[in-house]
Amino acid sequence: MLRDKFREFSRDTSSIGQERVDGVNAAADALIAGGHPENAAVAEWKDALNEAWADLLELMDTRAQMLAASYELQRFYRDARAALAQVRDKRQRLPEEVGRDLNTAEAMERMHRAYENDVQALSTQVQQVQEDAARLAKAYAGEKAAEIRRHEQEVSEAWAELCGQSQARRRLLLDTVEKFRFLRAVRDLLLWMDHVRLQIEGQERPR
Repeated sequence: MLRDKFREFSRDTSSIGQERVDGVNAAADALIAGGHPENAAVAEWKDALNEAWADLLELMDTRAQMLAASYELQRFYRDARAALAQVRDKRQRLPEEVGRDLNTAEAMERMHRAYENDVQALSTQVQQVQEDAARLAKAYAGEKAAEIRRHEQEVSEAWAELCGQSQARRRLLLDTVEKFRFLRAVRDLLLWMDHVRLQIEGQERPR
């Protein structure tokens, strides 16, 4: 990766360069301390060397910051795309069947609870995209800022849609389970009344 390669290059260059600059500075100080006839010229060369070295260090630092910022932005795009793909995949896996009887409806309701747990696990990933977008949007302007907001908006809208449809299905399943429970209770009560009626009709009539 370019960022890591430059970081290694910068570290090695700084270490080697500082050692060489220190050596030249020490030689210049020795010449000046020894009363060399070109003391003034030596001092000027020393100052020019240290200024050039400081400029080079600043340039490397600026370049490192640019690469780090670029890496962070590309990582955000990658994370946003990954989050969006997972949210859309979860949406496609949301079934529509509610069950034909109480047993299947209850089974569907249990499956949906497990599904909601899986969906909730994505909330951390979505929230991280939203937080990264808010932070990065402050550091950029123009087209890049708009692109950051677009990625975040796609993820947030897909997430809101998934949560809404998941909640709607949960309510539908609960209503379906309650309906089948009610129908079972009605059926059981009708069977009981039929049984009671048969008992009454089967008793011997008084003479």
